[in-house]
Amino acid sequence: MNFLNKLFYFFILAVLLVVFFPVNVLIVSDGSSSHDYILGEKNVTIFYIHSVERSEIYEGLKINRTGIYATEMRWKDFGAGLPEDIQYMENGYYVKEINIYLGKSLELWFIPLNKAQISVDGSLIFAPKTETLMKFEVKRCLLVQAMVGRC
Repeated sequence: MNFLNKLFYFFILAVLLVVFFPVNVLIVSDGSSSHDYILGEKNVTIFYIHSVERSEIYEGLKINRTGIYATEMRWKDFGAGLPEDIQYMENGYYVKEINIYLGKSLELWFIPLNKAQISVDGSLIFAPKTETLMKFEVKRCLLVQAMVGRC
């Protein structure tokens, strides 16, 4: 076998290994469409209006290959399931920093009254206008699937 044949076979093998290499992926879905992200670490911000108190809530998540972590909550009012143990205030919000492992899958239900907005690394990806079950999932899939958004 000459050098060019060896190089060709090496190239084909390298491409196959890379394309079919399993990677960790975050999938954010509203049931009809989804966004896939190859993971290192992603920051997810969930903004919504509290259904009862009608105040603004921000929840922060960090997502990596090990799963989903709740990292922060910001809110402006007390009552109906909102934390009472604040750590500090910033820009008119009560703030609580945490590090709670939530697993590899998380589902959140939003209604139009919530005016929810879901952002990944600062980019808005969903703002549901109807009753919506949002699903966040960390899973492994082939690199080629992740590249075409088909995990």
